[in-house]
Amino acid sequence: MENAFTTEEAAAYLGVSTVRVRQLIKDERLPAEKRGRDHILHESNLQNYMLHGRKKPGRPPKYSSACDTVSEDANPHAVDAARLGNGELHCGDVLEVLPKLKEQAFQLIVADPPYFQVLLEHDWDNTWTSSQEYLDWTVEWVRACKRVLRPDGLLYIFGQLGKREHVWLHTCSLLSEEMQFHDMIIWDRAVGYNERYDSFTPQYEMILVLRKAANSNPYFNKDMVRLPYDEETIGMYLKDKRYKDKAAREAHLRKGKYATNILRIPSLKGASNEKIGHPSQKPIALIDSLVTSSSRPGDFVLDPFLGSGTTAASCEGLKRRWVGIESNQAYVEMSRKRLEALLSRPELDLS
Repeated sequence: MENAFTTEEAAAYLGVSTVRVRQLIKDERLPAEKRGRDHILHESNLQNYMLHGRKKPGRPPKYSSACDTVSEDANPHAVDAARLGNGELHCGDVLEVLPKLKEQAFQLIVADPPYFQVLLEHDWDNTWTSSQEYLDWTVEWVRACKRVLRPDGLLYIFGQLGKREHVWLHTCSLLSEEMQFHDMIIWDRAVGYNERYDSFTPQYEMILVLRKAANSNPYFNKDMVRLPYDEETIGMYLKDKRYKDKAAREAHLRKGKYATNILRIPSLKGASNEKIGHPSQKPIALIDSLVTSSSRPGDFVLDPFLGSGTTAASCEGLKRRWVGIESNQAYVEMSRKRLEALLSRPELDLS
């Protein structure tokens, strides 16, 4: 008689988390029988998934869309993706695509994952039945990101605090045990959101910055994120009699001041020309500041939750090579169309 496994036993058999198994069952990629509050999975289906990554035997079908992404050839590390400009667009689950990417390939990783039950009207933010399941899943994908991050690279992870978003506190604590805490950036959205009757109006989100290890020496170029002084301020500083070489002082001032870890960049409103329909789309100016400071032209940048394609668009404009992963078909098409429009602009120099 064929062996049968509970969800927990199936997770151990596959070498993944129970959260991952439940998600595969929900997506109908792993056949399972409901038994009380758990599921029963048969060994033949688990073996088939390990071989093919799908619930039906045989080789994967070929698609002409951007979702023809991950090769299942004999070489387990072979990756095929829709190529756009300087990058690759992968349509698939982050925990399936990341293991197939080259180890230590990325100088920078910018991750804007689901925040967990914040956008209640969207299924992708309500996949997990508990905060613990969400945390388990988060640790799993961060470990996978750590594998592909260069020793001198940085990982940026977006999150926010609030009545429903308190899981972010636990996320920061857990991830700081998986990798080395490097910084916490405050994104000042300039305008508040979600008015609350019993507390101050929230106006910021946070970006947890992690490096690979305590002894890592990550690349960071502060000169790339200087903020210009206005002419009045420059004139005032030039009156300081302590500086004898006025020309050198003016040249220094015109470089601008170093940006702090509080980035004041307005969030995108409905009327913004930049907004294309994603509910949590980040401003390209915000992503540009991360990309320019933490990578060089020609470096590889990874976005494991590509969404509206902002990281890819930033990399195209800044001459970085990029890889984006997105599981939602609609967002894949959104990103693809955005990038195709960007690449068709004659003023975009991709040399």
